[in-house]
Amino acid sequence: MSPYYFYGFRLSRSSRGVVVAEFRINISNLSEGVHGYIFEAEPSKIGLDERFVSMVRIKVKLDKSLRQIRLQADISAEGTFVCDRCLNNFKWQIAKNYSMIYILGDRSTMDLKKEEEIQVISADTNCIDLDEDVRQYILLAVPQKLLCREECLGICPTCGVNRNNENCACDAQVTDSRWDTLKKLSQS
Repeated sequence: MSPYYFYGFRLSRSSRGVVVAEFRINISNLSEGVHGYIFEAEPSKIGLDERFVSMVRIKVKLDKSLRQIRLQADISAEGTFVCDRCLNNFKWQIAKNYSMIYILGDRSTMDLKKEEEIQVISADTNCIDLDEDVRQYILLAVPQKLLCREECLGICPTCGVNRNNENCACDAQVTDSRWDTLKKLSQS
């Protein structure tokens, strides 16, 4: 396997004002075989919001054959999020990997695994831009329910104290009075 090539942070605009991809691999003169790349960029350069605080890193392995390029990428990022239960900020590491197959021309994809992503690119394509794929995989890795830790106790709905930091004297069982009639029916 060939050594990994390090491509560091690049400016997002060239001197002519043209947007330059942060994670771009030149495939125009790429020889057949396995090639490795390591990229890193600021989160804002690939369209991530201010929740993402550290550099986004991606380690890419390309396996080029005559008619296709198989890509395997390992992504790492870190974000600062607000816990849905206690409203405290917490840092969360994101580690995601994905595979993509780029087929040169219009070859049939019948022999490829169904779980892998497939993109058909023209034979004269010079570069593969990974920015949007990386951004989407990072955003999809963020859970819908953000918790600082699984056993987070959250905020007391009565007095508003953070129950992770201190105990409160409130009744732990808050009931909704609208259900009292139904509860009486089920008890009789």
